[in-house]
Amino acid sequence: MMRDLLMAVAAANLAAGLAVVAILPFRRPMRPRFGARAVYALWIAPPLAALAVLIPHRTGDAIAPFVANAGRAAARALPSSAAQDLWATALVTIWGLGVVTSVMMLARRQAAFLKSLGRLTAVAGEGGVLRAERAVAGPALIGAFRPQIVTPADFDRRYGRVEQTLILTHERAHLASGDALVNAAACAVQCLGWFNPLAHLGVRLMRVDQELACDAAVIGRFPSARQLYGELLLKTQLAQQALPLGCHWPAKGQHPLKERIAMLKSPLPALGERRAGLAVAVLLAVAAGSGAWAASAKARHIVTKPDWATKPVPSDLTDVYPRAAGKSGLGGRATIECGVARDGLLIHCKVLAEDPRGAGFGEAALKLSERFKMKPMSRDGQPVAGGVVRIPIKFRIPTPPAPPRAS
Repeated sequence: MMRDLLMAVAAANLAAGLAVVAILPFRRPMRPRFGARAVYALWIAPPLAALAVLIPHRTGDAIAPFVANAGRAAARALPSSAAQDLWATALVTIWGLGVVTSVMMLARRQAAFLKSLGRLTAVAGEGGVLRAERAVAGPALIGAFRPQIVTPADFDRRYGRVEQTLILTHERAHLASGDALVNAAACAVQCLGWFNPLAHLGVRLMRVDQELACDAAVIGRFPSARQLYGELLLKTQLAQQALPLGCHWPAKGQHPLKERIAMLKSPLPALGERRAGLAVAVLLAVAAGSGAWAASAKARHIVTKPDWATKPVPSDLTDVYPRAAGKSGLGGRATIECGVARDGLLIHCKVLAEDPRGAGFGEAALKLSERFKMKPMSRDGQPVAGGVVRIPIKFRIPTPPAPPRAS
């Protein structure tokens, strides 16, 4: 169980990391052509890819025989199955401790930010907007499931009426897009993948693109306020504390601020181009998830050296021998492929080959499959449960029993 959990964590982080790397070349070229919202939608791909690899499925043995052989070789390289379980338990424990530590750190940062706000009071005439007791933090969208817009104590004095409208429009764009809940999910991704630098990079860039998408929404509504909006971004001071659960104005760091101001100088794409960009982003995300799902397929374990607990005896072959073939003195052969159950019995058998065709030897081989049973471990060192075995069976003309000797 621990090995399965460890492999799931590793596979999900690898798939998400590769999706992040795949997104990086598209961000800048797509923004002027399709709009910031389309670039933001690209970030559906990493979590979709991570979830896709966790969906169990199998491929045929011809698709990835090297993977199956490599897995068996790796298993034989370890000292024992007990050693594998011990290593897996240790690594899962370290991962779990890292997750708990990350959650505690994020909770501490969130609590520090909320404490810095002081008492919150409703703003008259602005539904859903709260004013903080102190002027050290905000404006921001606070929370995850029921986010609220919070403005600093000096909001009315620091910003003019138009500036206030622009800021509140930006925060309401976050609210309408469900960005607070997205950021909560991003925090969960960072905690679960605390050891993965690509996860942290992806979350940071996603939040930058999130801010750019909301900037574009504001400019789309107030196209004549580009210059004022850019000056407002420069005017707003960053809070000392980081805000994990929510959307803070503006995004942390100088480089995102430069990106936001640079975007204001470019014309917004036409509505049709923006819709096409969203469609392209969704298609790319679905392609990433589908690719991750296909790439994570487990090759079937072919049991090449089965260790049989029971096998058919010659009389069993006589019992199932095709009646018409026996009467005509016809011999033949058949190959069947079967899955192996946990108890070693064969299940889901099918005929792969039959010679001569139509003589009934394939059906006879399927009847014989009920009389095979494997031991719990095959000779090639792998558990038989979930494996696949191929059995060639040769049918010879039944020899009639010798007549009894005269006494």
